[in-house]
Order: sequence, then structure tokens, then C-alpha cells
Amino acid sequence: MLKATFRNTYKWKFLFPVLLLTVLYGCDNYATPVNTGEKVMSELTKTMQPICFGRLVVEIPVQARIMDGWDQKIDYTKIEPIIPPSPNQKAFDTKVAQLEKKLKTSPHDTDGILLKNKIQLTPDSILFVYREDKSDQLLYQLDAMLWRPKVEYKFHLEAATDDLAEGISIISKVVKSFTPMPTTDLLSLPPGLCVEHGVFTGSDFRSEEVALAGRIDEYPGLGFSFHTESTDRPSQDPTMIQRIEDSLGMGDEIGKELSAAIKFIRKGKRKLNGQLGEEMVTSYTKDGRTILDAKAEFYYTAPTSLDRPIITVTLSDQTHDDNTHQPYNKNLSEKEFLALWDSMLNGIKVRPKNMFK
Repeated sequence: MLKATFRNTYKWKFLFPVLLLTVLYGCDNYATPVNTGEKVMSELTKTMQPICFGRLVVEIPVQARIMDGWDQKIDYTKIEPIIPPSPNQKAFDTKVAQLEKKLKTSPHDTDGILLKNKIQLTPDSILFVYREDKSDQLLYQLDAMLWRPKVEYKFHLEAATDDLAEGISIISKVVKSFTPMPTTDLLSLPPGLCVEHGVFTGSDFRSEEVALAGRIDEYPGLGFSFHTESTDRPSQDPTMIQRIEDSLGMGDEIGKELSAAIKFIRKGKRKLNGQLGEEMVTSYTKDGRTILDAKAEFYYTAPTSLDRPIITVTLSDQTHDDNTHQPYNKNLSEKEFLALWDSMLNGIKVRPKNMFK
């Protein structure tokens, strides 16, 4: 079976190291957070915009912007939108011809040239099977290129020699299941996995992983991220809070100093649309600087359930720039931070058409 590793670059991007220290404070407070019913509205929570994300709909403030695109992978195939896309079919064909020429003119020690095969997958997509360099004897690189008006994608997969046929089959199925985002009406989208600018149709179980991170320019210290991952087996890892507790390895004096700087806001169990999970929210203040930090993980409810993936959400707001050490001009209050955090979590829903029987 073809195996590959996909590590989300955004998963911990906005999760500050202080989160690992929160168990130094209030370690016995493992209970469901109490909802007081208080409505704390800020300019960020007044209007939230829905986004089709993976098999879900998530909500973020209208002022937010997605940073550096999305990370997305289906059946171990990494999917990368090309920004800007080729303006027309002719420009795309030229790009494909240039890549083919390069692979055909680059030598390889055993295969003669780097290019192994060229396969037309669909009228608007093509697959190149090639070696990465002259010395590579173990892996083939599979790159598929797809162009549609206004969108262009690159699909990438690695396959060992013995798994090459399976790799070609996998990447071919992924490419052929792609459709550009047909509508902005999220309730009318076809069943499938939403990625940046498109949908991959299909409901048979497969490995799916999607992540995005965002910022809000008016609040330069504020960042958030969403990550989902399908799984076909129970996790053998401890839950989020237990992992954080197990990761501690500090000396007593350091621990005392850090615990004095930490304010424990929430640490406990939380449900999301019936999925069990945990959340942790802390405030860390030292030398006049403060970091508000939140993370939640929700675990799958049944094996091979694409519409109930593992979900990880983070939100953080810090008062000072890491590089210049200068204070930012605007931050959320603790109540505003919690209001935004709850709005983001409460805005996560399974798309109705993705709810499988």
C-alpha cells in the first residue's frame, strides 16, 4: 500500500509555546466550560462569513484574510493552486511543453532521462511521471497539471517503484474528481471536499487533510487556524490536554516562574455538533506583554466517517511583535477574545449534502 506523510504547516503556526505550560496552573480543573449566556459583541463577531472548508462550513470574521493559501491533501496527493493561473489554454499548453522538454533533456543514470511517462488524464489535465534527479533510484515523482478558465492546479504524489501503478491510479482519480467551485451558495454545493477554489467529489472513504490559517490586518497580533483530517482507525495518542501534560519537562524553578505568569481561563471538555473534544484557553503575561491563546480538538465519532473528521482550531492574540518587541496598536480584550473564539467554534457545521447515511 502506498504510504506518505503529510504534516500540516499551519497546525501549530498560531499555537504559542505558552499553551504547553498551561497545565502548570489549575491542573485539577478538568470540567466542561460553563456558558454564562453573556453576549460580548465586538466588531469582529458582528458579521461572520461562512467558508466551505473540507467537508465542513466554518465561519470567520468578514475582516479576516486567508494567509498563503490553503494546505490540502487527498489520498496522499498534495493539491496546490497556481496563483495567478495561466491566462488561457495556449499559455498553459506552453508551460506543459516547457516542463516536458526539461524532463526529456535531463539525463538519469538508469532510466536514460528523468521523464518516465506522460499521460493525458483528461482533455484539460496531464500527468508527468519522472525521477527527481539523476541519482534518485527509489522514488518516482508524479506531477499532474490541470487548467480550467480562471483556475490552475498542480497535483503531486511520490511513489516507490513497486507502487508506481497504484500511485498513478490514485492521482488520476483525484484529478478526475475535481470541479471548480460552481457556486457561492454553500448549501447548493455538491457533496465532496472543498479546497481553495474547488470541490473534489466523492464519498468513498479516503485520506483527506485540509488546513488554512488567517489574520486580521486591523489586529496585527491576532491569528487563527483550522485543520481537519480523516482517519480510519482510533487514535493511539493521548487527548490534547493529556499530550500537553505529558510534554512538560521543565525544572521546578522555571515552572514556578511560568505558572505565576499564566492565567487559566478554560481547560476542559467541549462538544461540537455531537463530536467530543477538548478546549484550552490561557492568558500569559510577563514583562508587560500578554498572549491570549486558545486551542480545541474534536475527535472523530466513527471510523471511516468523512463528514466527522478530526478537527483542530486555534486562535491567538499577542500584544507585542516577536521581532521588534514593539507593542501592537490594537488587541482584543479577554471578553472579546472569548466571544470570537466561541463564534468560530459555534460556526463549524457539517455541510448537509455531506452527511452520509
